Amino acid sequence: MNRKTILISIIIILIVAIGISFKLYKPQKQTEDNTITNEDTIKTEGNFASDFSLENLNGKTIKLSDYKGKVIVLNFFATWCPPCKAELPGFVKMVDEYKGKDVEFVFVDIGEDNKTVESFLKANSYNIVPLMDFDGNVANIYGVRGIPTTFIIDRNFEIINQHVGYMDEGTLKDLIDSTLNK
Repeated sequence: MNRKTILISIIIILIVAIGISFKLYKPQKQTEDNTITNEDTIKTEGNFASDFSLENLNGKTIKLSDYKGKVIVLNFFATWCPPCKAELPGFVKMVDEYKGKDVEFVFVDIGEDNKTVESFLKANSYNIVPLMDFDGNVANIYGVRGIPTTFIIDRNFEIINQHVGYMDEGTLKDLIDSTLNK
Protein backbone atom coordinates (compact mmCIF):
# COMPACT_ATOMS: atom_id res chain seq x y z
CA MET A 1 0.00 0.00 0.00
CA ASN A 2 1.16 3.48 -0.70
CA ARG A 3 1.13 6.31 1.86
CA LYS A 4 -1.99 7.95 0.45
CA THR A 5 -4.05 4.74 0.84
CA ILE A 6 -2.79 4.26 4.40
CA LEU A 7 -3.63 7.86 5.32
CA ILE A 8 -7.13 7.61 3.86
CA SER A 9 -7.69 4.31 5.73
CA ILE A 10 -6.63 5.88 9.03
CA ILE A 11 -8.92 8.88 8.51
CA ILE A 12 -11.88 6.61 7.73
CA ILE A 13 -11.21 4.50 10.83
CA LEU A 14 -11.04 7.64 13.01
CA ILE A 15 -14.29 9.01 11.59
CA VAL A 16 -16.05 5.68 12.21
CA ALA A 17 -14.66 5.48 15.77
CA ILE A 18 -15.81 9.01 16.58
CA GLY A 19 -19.25 8.27 15.13
CA ILE A 20 -19.57 5.11 17.21
CA SER A 21 -18.53 6.92 20.40
CA PHE A 22 -21.22 9.57 19.85
CA LYS A 23 -23.80 6.86 19.18
CA LEU A 24 -22.89 4.95 22.38
CA TYR A 25 -22.82 8.04 24.62
CA LYS A 26 -25.98 8.32 26.72
CA PRO A 27 -26.11 11.55 28.70
CA GLN A 28 -28.00 11.44 31.97
CA LYS A 29 -30.05 13.81 34.10
CA GLN A 30 -31.71 13.90 37.48
CA THR A 31 -35.49 13.94 37.64
CA GLU A 32 -37.62 15.75 40.20
CA ASP A 33 -37.60 12.68 42.47
CA ASN A 34 -33.77 12.59 42.37
CA THR A 35 -33.54 9.51 40.15
CA ILE A 36 -31.11 9.40 37.28
CA THR A 37 -32.26 8.90 33.69
CA ASN A 38 -30.37 8.53 30.43
CA GLU A 39 -31.49 11.71 28.71
CA ASP A 40 -30.02 15.18 28.72
CA THR A 41 -26.98 16.19 30.73
CA ILE A 42 -25.11 18.59 32.47
CA LYS A 43 -24.59 20.51 35.66
CA THR A 44 -22.46 23.63 35.56
CA GLU A 45 -22.06 26.86 37.49
CA GLY A 46 -25.32 28.41 38.66
CA ASN A 47 -27.19 25.12 38.69
CA PHE A 48 -27.96 22.83 41.55
CA ALA A 49 -25.89 19.71 42.11
CA SER A 50 -27.37 16.39 41.07
CA ASP A 51 -27.66 13.93 43.89
CA PHE A 52 -26.10 10.50 43.45
CA SER A 53 -25.16 7.41 45.43
CA LEU A 54 -21.88 5.53 45.07
CA GLU A 55 -19.99 3.03 47.15
CA ASN A 56 -16.77 4.24 48.62
CA LEU A 57 -13.53 2.27 48.57
CA ASN A 58 -14.60 0.53 51.80
CA GLY A 59 -17.95 -0.59 50.34
CA LYS A 60 -20.14 1.93 52.18
CA THR A 61 -22.83 3.66 50.10
CA ILE A 62 -22.60 7.46 50.23
CA LYS A 63 -25.12 9.98 48.87
CA LEU A 64 -23.93 13.44 47.95
CA SER A 65 -27.04 14.87 49.62
CA ASP A 66 -25.77 13.46 52.94
CA TYR A 67 -23.52 16.54 52.96
CA LYS A 68 -26.18 19.13 52.10
CA GLY A 69 -25.76 22.10 54.43
CA LYS A 70 -21.97 21.98 54.08
CA VAL A 71 -19.66 23.32 51.42
CA ILE A 72 -18.78 20.35 49.20
CA VAL A 73 -15.60 19.98 47.19
CA LEU A 74 -16.46 17.33 44.58
CA ASN A 75 -13.33 16.13 42.79
CA PHE A 76 -13.30 13.65 39.89
CA PHE A 77 -9.93 11.97 39.32
CA ALA A 78 -8.09 8.82 38.24
CA THR A 79 -4.82 7.38 39.51
CA TRP A 80 -3.24 7.30 36.03
CA CYS A 81 -3.89 11.02 35.40
CA PRO A 82 -0.74 13.22 35.78
CA PRO A 83 -2.61 16.47 36.68
CA CYS A 84 -4.72 14.51 39.19
CA LYS A 85 -1.55 13.14 40.78
CA ALA A 86 -0.08 16.65 40.89
CA GLU A 87 -3.07 18.27 42.62
CA LEU A 88 -3.91 15.52 45.14
CA PRO A 89 -1.21 16.45 47.70
CA GLY A 90 -2.68 19.98 47.95
CA PHE A 91 -6.22 18.65 48.15
CA VAL A 92 -5.29 16.19 50.90
CA LYS A 93 -3.62 19.04 52.78
CA MET A 94 -6.87 21.04 52.49
CA VAL A 95 -8.85 18.05 53.83
CA ASP A 96 -6.75 18.25 56.99
CA GLU A 97 -6.94 22.05 57.15
CA TYR A 98 -10.75 22.12 56.93
CA LYS A 99 -11.36 19.13 59.20
CA GLY A 100 -14.10 19.98 61.71
CA LYS A 101 -15.35 22.90 59.63
CA ASP A 102 -18.44 23.02 57.40
CA VAL A 103 -16.56 21.55 54.42
CA GLU A 104 -16.79 18.05 52.99
CA PHE A 105 -14.35 16.70 50.40
CA VAL A 106 -15.84 14.08 48.09
CA PHE A 107 -13.31 12.38 45.84
CA VAL A 108 -14.69 10.28 42.98
CA ASP A 109 -12.41 7.88 41.12
CA ILE A 110 -13.58 7.25 37.57
CA GLY A 111 -13.37 3.84 35.93
CA GLU A 112 -10.77 2.07 38.02
CA ASP A 113 -10.92 -1.01 40.22
CA ASN A 114 -10.59 -0.96 44.01
CA LYS A 115 -7.20 -2.64 44.06
CA THR A 116 -5.61 -0.04 41.76
CA VAL A 117 -6.98 2.84 43.83
CA GLU A 118 -6.05 1.24 47.16
CA SER A 119 -2.47 0.68 45.95
CA PHE A 120 -2.18 4.26 44.74
CA LEU A 121 -3.50 5.73 48.00
CA LYS A 122 -1.26 3.52 50.11
CA ALA A 123 1.86 4.26 48.01
CA ASN A 124 1.25 8.00 48.43
CA SER A 125 0.09 7.88 52.07
CA TYR A 126 -3.21 9.59 51.20
CA ASN A 127 -5.76 9.18 53.96
CA ILE A 128 -8.88 9.64 51.81
CA VAL A 129 -11.66 7.20 50.97
CA PRO A 130 -12.86 7.96 47.44
CA LEU A 131 -16.18 7.00 45.95
CA MET A 132 -15.91 4.53 43.09
CA ASP A 133 -17.58 5.49 39.80
CA PHE A 134 -16.73 2.24 38.02
CA ASP A 135 -18.82 2.88 34.91
CA GLY A 136 -18.48 6.68 34.77
CA ASN A 137 -22.23 7.32 35.17
CA VAL A 138 -21.81 10.00 37.84
CA ALA A 139 -19.04 11.67 35.83
CA ASN A 140 -21.50 11.78 32.90
CA ILE A 141 -24.20 13.34 35.08
CA TYR A 142 -21.80 16.17 35.87
CA GLY A 143 -20.61 16.50 32.29
CA VAL A 144 -17.02 15.61 33.17
CA ARG A 145 -15.02 15.57 29.94
CA GLY A 146 -11.53 15.98 31.36
CA ILE A 147 -9.89 15.14 34.66
CA PRO A 148 -9.28 16.33 37.17
CA THR A 149 -12.57 18.20 37.39
CA THR A 150 -13.57 19.89 40.64
CA PHE A 151 -16.93 21.33 41.60
CA ILE A 152 -17.46 23.67 44.54
CA ILE A 153 -21.01 23.25 45.86
CA ASP A 154 -22.48 25.61 48.45
CA ARG A 155 -24.59 24.79 51.50
CA ASN A 156 -27.78 25.09 49.41
CA PHE A 157 -26.49 22.50 46.89
CA GLU A 158 -25.80 25.12 44.22
CA ILE A 159 -22.74 24.63 42.04
CA ILE A 160 -20.63 27.73 42.60
CA ASN A 161 -17.59 26.77 40.52
CA GLN A 162 -16.49 24.10 38.08
CA HIS A 163 -12.77 23.81 37.39
CA VAL A 164 -11.32 21.46 34.77
CA GLY A 165 -7.63 20.61 35.09
CA TYR A 166 -5.02 21.02 37.78
CA MET A 167 -5.96 23.29 40.68
CA ASP A 168 -3.35 24.50 43.14
CA GLU A 169 -4.16 24.50 46.84
CA GLY A 170 -4.20 28.32 47.02
CA THR A 171 -6.96 28.52 44.41
CA LEU A 172 -8.86 25.73 46.14
CA LYS A 173 -8.55 27.47 49.50
CA ASP A 174 -9.78 30.77 48.03
CA LEU A 175 -12.81 29.06 46.45
CA ILE A 176 -13.68 27.23 49.67
CA ASP A 177 -13.28 30.35 51.83
CA SER A 178 -15.37 32.53 49.53
CA THR A 179 -18.11 29.89 49.50
CA LEU A 180 -17.99 29.52 53.29
CA ASN A 181 -18.33 33.30 53.66
CA LYS A 182 -21.20 33.53 51.17
